[in-house]
Amino acid sequence: MFEAMLLGAWRSKKGGQKLGNILVKPSQTDLQVIKELIEAGKVKPVIDRCYPLPGVPDAIRYVEAGHAKGKVVITVAQKD
Repeated sequence: MFEAMLLGAWRSKKGGQKLGNILVKPSQTDLQVIKELIEAGKVKPVIDRCYPLPGVPDAIRYVEAGHAKGKVVITVAQKD
């Protein structure tokens, strides 16, 4: 997070990725609206790839290379 804050503007100018900072203090009203949108199916996450926990280094390389077109998910296996 600290690196993104320091280098975000420079990386936005030099690289293909746009980085910025947003400071938000969510309210109960905002969270309720978001909840309703999700429940209505109006908000749908775009998941690009899923990696198992041991594949985190590969996932990081994938994102850093700029290949991700959606969220990259790390799955953690649960013991039954």
